[in-house]
Order: sequence, then C-alpha cells, then structure tokens
Amino acid sequence: MALSGVRVLELAGLAPAPLCGMILADFGAWVVRVDRAPRSAVATDVQGRGKRSLALNLKRPPGAAALRRLCCGADVLIEPFRHGVMEELGLGPEILLQENPRLIYARLTGFGQTGKYARSAGHDINYLALSGVLSKLGRKNENPYAPINLLADFAGGGVMCALGIITALYERTKSGKGQIVDASMVEGVAYLSSFLWKSQNLGLWNRPRGENLLDGGAPFYETYKTSDGKYMAVGAIEPQFYEQLINGLGLGSHELPSQLSFSDWPEMKKKFASIFAQKTQAEWCSIFDGLGGALGYMTGAVDWGQTVLGYSLPSEFQVIFFFAALVFLICLTLHLRSIPEVPLRDENEETKFLLEVTESYKYSSIEEEIKNGYLKSTCTEIKAAAKPGNCTVTACTEDQKRMTLKSLLKTLLSMPSHYRYLCVSHLLGWMAFLSNMLFFTDFMGQVVYQGSPYAPHNSTLYLTYKTGVEVGCWGLCVNAISSSVYSYLQKILLPYVGLKGLYFIGYLLFGLSTGLIGLFPNVFSTLALCSLFGVMSSTLYTVPFHLIAEYHREEERTITTKSFRKT
Repeated sequence: MALSGVRVLELAGLAPAPLCGMILADFGAWVVRVDRAPRSAVATDVQGRGKRSLALNLKRPPGAAALRRLCCGADVLIEPFRHGVMEELGLGPEILLQENPRLIYARLTGFGQTGKYARSAGHDINYLALSGVLSKLGRKNENPYAPINLLADFAGGGVMCALGIITALYERTKSGKGQIVDASMVEGVAYLSSFLWKSQNLGLWNRPRGENLLDGGAPFYETYKTSDGKYMAVGAIEPQFYEQLINGLGLGSHELPSQLSFSDWPEMKKKFASIFAQKTQAEWCSIFDGLGGALGYMTGAVDWGQTVLGYSLPSEFQVIFFFAALVFLICLTLHLRSIPEVPLRDENEETKFLLEVTESYKYSSIEEEIKNGYLKSTCTEIKAAAKPGNCTVTACTEDQKRMTLKSLLKTLLSMPSHYRYLCVSHLLGWMAFLSNMLFFTDFMGQVVYQGSPYAPHNSTLYLTYKTGVEVGCWGLCVNAISSSVYSYLQKILLPYVGLKGLYFIGYLLFGLSTGLIGLFPNVFSTLALCSLFGVMSSTLYTVPFHLIAEYHREEERTITTKSFRKT
C-alpha cells in the first residue's frame, strides 16, 4: 500500500477528521484514533474502518503527556479543534514539532487559524455560505438549498486535508522536516468551486441561480417524476444524447425549439415533465436502455435483503445462486423434453467426412423413416450386408422403446465403460473450457495488463484494467473464429487421425495454450494462443457426439451380425 508504515494519530472529532483518517488508513497508513475519556466518539463514528483506538483525557496532565509521547513516534497528527484549544492544553504545534521535527501537524477547522471567524463554531452550511457556493445552489425564485454535508465537511474538509497531508509527506522526503497543514473548510470549498467561478464567461454559470446549464435550469439536465412516484435523472447535454432523449420521449426535433434556446427552457421542462409522468420508472428505464441514452436511475441496485427471498436466505449470494439454479433447471427440463436426435445411418463410417450429406431429402420425407427418434434402416440397406430375403430380422422391424426419465437414469448407471469414460472426459473438458472463458477477460485485465477492478474508477489502474478487458474480448473473438475454421479442418484431419485422435488433439492443444499463457502472460502471445481455445471449443461441440454415434453404429452392427448368425 502507498502509505504503508506511515503512523497517524487522529484526535476524535466529527465527520471531516474521521474521513481524513479513514482515507489515510485505506491507503495503508497505521491510524490510531484518540477518543475522549470516556469513549464518547466510538458509538457515533461510522468512519473507523482500518483504525485502532485508545481513550485519553487531554484536559488532565497524564493524558496530555501520553499524547506527547505518542507524537514523538508519529508521522502525522490530525487535530479537528477550533483555534487555540490545543495551545491551551500545552499540545500546540510549536511544542510537538520541537519534540518531533518530522511530525506533520494537520489542523482541520471550519474557518482556519486566522481571521475574525477563527474561534467561531460552524457547520457545513455556514462554510458554504462564506465561500459563496451556497448562492449557486437551488431553484429559480427559491431560497438557496442547503445540500447534504458533502461539499464542505467531506470534500472541502476531509479530502482536502488528506491531500495536504500526503503532499507534506512527499515534501518531507526531500527536506526531512515536518510542517503544519492548515485545512480550512471554507477555503477548501472555494478551491473546489474554482471551475464554477472561472467558467462564468463560458456561458455555464452566467445566468441567475436555477437558470444555468448544470443547475437544473436546462430541461435536458434535470430530474423528472414518473407515474409511480419515482424519479428519472436526465443528463443529455451532448447533441447526440439529446437526440436520443427526445426520441425516447416520442418527440421530434421539429416539435421543439433549439436545444440551447434559454428562453424556451421553462416550457420545454413542463413538456418533458408531463411526458415522464405518463409512465413508470421501470418503463422509462426499458425505453432508454434500448436507446442507450445518457440516463442514470435514481435507485440503486436491488436490495435483495429486503425482499421475500432476502428474508428466507442468508445473503444476497444465495439469492443470486437461487436464480442461477432455477434457470439451469428450466433449461435442463427443456433439453430433456426436446426433439430427439437422429443417430447416424448405418452406412456412415469413421473415415467419411464429418456431417457429410450423401442424399437429399424432400421436405418432411424423413419423418416417415423416423419413429421414436431413430432413423431406421430399410430392408434394402440390410440386404446390402446380408443375403436376399432376410428382411424380417429383428433389428429392421422392431420399434425402439420410448426413452423416459426412469430409463434414462437406469441407462446412465449401467452404461458401458467406453461411454462412461467419454462422459467423464467431456465433463472435465467443459469444466476446464468454461472456467477459462468465464474468467479470461478478467485475467487479461488483472494479470496481462496489471490493472485492478477494485481501484477508483477514474484511476490509472482501473482504466488499465478496462483496456485489458476490451482486449480480452478480442481474444474471445479470435477463439470463435478459430473454432469455425477448425470445424472445417476436422474433415481433412479425420482420415489421418480418426475421431479419437481429433479428441486427443483438442485437449492437448488446449492444455498447451493455457499453460503457455499462464507462464508467459504477454498481450500478443495470449491473443495468438486464443486460436487454440477455438480448437477445444470445436472439439467439445462435435467430436464426442460423433464418437457416440460411432459406438452406437458398432453396437447395432454387432446385433445385426448375431441375428443373421441365428437365422
């Protein structure tokens, strides 16, 4: 981790300081939270992830002395109190930096250490007001809105303080000295809003509150209520996305004013609102999913824990597994009750071309020769291998019994060894192949490209992972193409190696390709070896079924020969 080995003391406080400490802990720092005695902050601090804690009464000399000893071995101290509090306790930065010159003393306050508000108490809304940002938040002709305390407390306070600490740690590697980091939430919010103030001449924020492009003034950047009382969040600024939006609403561009006609925005918003109110959120989601519009749903993922299944099963993973198992059982039932396959006819031999059609049939004519799922040999075909007049053999005239689930299970338990070996091999082959395919793109992203799906979504690691996944999709494309090509090459190879040889070659090449990719995870070699995945795919889809047909043909030939000998 980037901050592994960095020792941090966090004096317990409200939201901003705990967030700052949690950020440092998330990146590997060793963070100890110093609670007031008794431990009053533990019950309310929900940002204690990765932290240890102890309780000290800093108002008493033993507690203050204990903190000074801890600071002598610390790298960072996070202090969230108003100006002058630590100095009164004899724990000001001058004293602690004298005892530990490498200490980074981070002071996180609302108004900073100087100015007429330095000793004043405040909250997020006060810091927003003083920074000027609050005047930009809200609807037209309404009071400014007090947002959730994300802007000042967390973004302008906790995050900016963590950034200052990390910058100071980097500077210490050069100078060897610590320093004071003064993080003011007012100044932090003002810094975050730099774009807002400096872009007013670009047309983004030059109009009154609630009439601008990104503050709810535009009809294509707004929230709309649906017929079921939920909401849709619309963000379609770009022309192509705006076109998709109005198409999804059933409107044409000829029915509306220009997209950037500010004076027409209020009427356009009313029109959009009336249309959105005619359908449920789910209906609008399905419409815009198909169009690919730039819409976000204002509801998160389904919270399965609050559903009937969530109460019945231990966790969401069991619910997901339940649906997967249900789909599998439905597909299995459909498969077992599907149209029976027709075995290969008696004259086909192993050395003939796979899937070769030797005779064309008229439409529906094959049904006359099929009964209970078997293509039955005619008397003429039997005569070719036996004496004339012996058309009354049992194999030619007896109807095959219809397969039932009971007879299927009985057959599976009593099948000959060569069938059993083939089934086991086929199962292992599919397990290996599917495991490879399911995790191949993730392998490309994490191992070959050295990315991480768990990194922040705007980080280099995550973007590198996404690139690897995209390249992995091309690898799967190579696999599909090579599978098709190899299916035709099987015709050429069959006379030379036979069906069992083809089966062995498929598994051998698949094993070699996966082994080489694991040993040498290079982009180009991995993509090239994906072609051998296609060999395995084609093998699994074709060769085992031709082997079963060949076994069946040999068994029928044996039965026919025995019947002729008896007659």
